[in-house]
Amino acid sequence: MTTTTPHTQINLDDFYAHLRDTYAELFVTDPDYAFSASKITPDALARKMTLGLAAGTANKDGKAIRSTCSHFSIPHTYKAIRAFFDQR
Repeated sequence: MTTTTPHTQINLDDFYAHLRDTYAELFVTDPDYAFSASKITPDALARKMTLGLAAGTANKDGKAIRSTCSHFSIPHTYKAIRAFFDQR
């Protein structure tokens, strides 16, 4: 029997939390995010985008995602983001 390390989602949770906080700031300070701010909460948008990035279906080119990648010192690529989520 092989022993495996249990999968965790600590990095995904940390990415989500930073992304949520970044959206909250951008919703207040950046006019480019005014429409989003009128339609969705920072929490809901961060959840949607984090799960979409994990699945490879979300657009990674927004300011908040770029900022979050920079915060965690990960390259701004789908492959690097998913690898960060999957780290144990």
